[in-house]
Amino acid sequence: MEQSLVFTEKDMNRLRVVRRLIRDTKFHASQAATILGLSVRQVFRLKARVQLPKAAGIPHRNRGRTPHNAKPRRLRHRVLTLYKHKFFDYNFTHFTESLAEEYGILLSRETVRCWLRSSGLGPPLRHSTRPHRRRRERRARLGELIFLDGSLHHWLGMDRPMLTLILATDDATGMPLYGLFAPQETLNACFEVFYHVACRHGLPTALYLDRAGQFTTTRHGGVHRFQRDDKPTHFEIAMQTLLVGIIFADSPQARGRGERINGSFQGRFVAELRRQGIRTATAATDYLNRVFIPRYARRFGVAPRDPNPGFRPVPKNIDLHHVLCARYTRTVANDDTISFNGRCYQLLLTNRRISLVGAKVDVQEWFDGSTHVFHPRTREIPIRLLPKARINHSNTTNTTHDAFALQRV
Repeated sequence: MEQSLVFTEKDMNRLRVVRRLIRDTKFHASQAATILGLSVRQVFRLKARVQLPKAAGIPHRNRGRTPHNAKPRRLRHRVLTLYKHKFFDYNFTHFTESLAEEYGILLSRETVRCWLRSSGLGPPLRHSTRPHRRRRERRARLGELIFLDGSLHHWLGMDRPMLTLILATDDATGMPLYGLFAPQETLNACFEVFYHVACRHGLPTALYLDRAGQFTTTRHGGVHRFQRDDKPTHFEIAMQTLLVGIIFADSPQARGRGERINGSFQGRFVAELRRQGIRTATAATDYLNRVFIPRYARRFGVAPRDPNPGFRPVPKNIDLHHVLCARYTRTVANDDTISFNGRCYQLLLTNRRISLVGAKVDVQEWFDGSTHVFHPRTREIPIRLLPKARINHSNTTNTTHDAFALQRV
């Protein structure tokens, strides 16, 4: 039985051009070749084939034919049946390997995938491993969301040590609020940046942070475990006290605006520091907040949708130094001393009638590096750092009895 020819749109276009070439003597083969995107020789071949009945030479001659390397239909039916009844939860690669190992059916993974997909079988379609991202709309008010992030870079030049710029940036306006250059992104440096933001603008509604160690606990078990998993960090405790929310980002892309500002600073601020001849972190911090940030905010800042700021004033009864600090509890020894960070501090009690031996005191390490001791009855207690005890290594032949006696003394 003769098969009926099926012409595609591409075939019909070729047929129209070739018939025009036959009919119009002023229409040349080179023009037809340009229109069809073929060579002149191929155009002449099509012209000869159009002479066949019903223009059968236009479609490709292999159209409708079964390829010589096609797999038998019975094999395809068997593979589909096996997958439906025995391997319905296998992926394509696993199923292909099982067919070869258990049934001796040697097929390529792509052949198996095409057979299963065309029959509506196979594992569910997997989305890209890269998660779908959507542009997040800016917050409506100034101070509603603040980025706090560190950027490690050769800020003072390639011949100088690398520094970390800790920058606080507003999400609603895109304006930097305060920056600080420090050797590393430490807890005290982040506290200092937040302190200046709070003094200049107020307390923000929320902070958008990465999962750095000074912000949240990331270590779970092991010998390097410094923070209990169920205990908040010093930064989290401080933000809870000030009623400032914390939002942790799962990836750098989630805080893309803050990351782009860091990149913009690296491209602009380094050149300005070189031109100004600034070579120290202190001078760079002063120039950053006094000159660069105000100019950058005027140039690139946008107006918030809501003119009412999201900052809250700092309560008058709160001293930020007592909140933005690392707090520890120590027990006073019999000689009115405490041990902190491997050093011994003498408590200088003004009232000799008050004894704090055995009492619990609150030791605060402020972001400026100073140490302060507090007690509910005496409030802040003056302290004096005692010199480190010298170890005499001249006599190393002490007996066990002598060593015990020295410890008792």
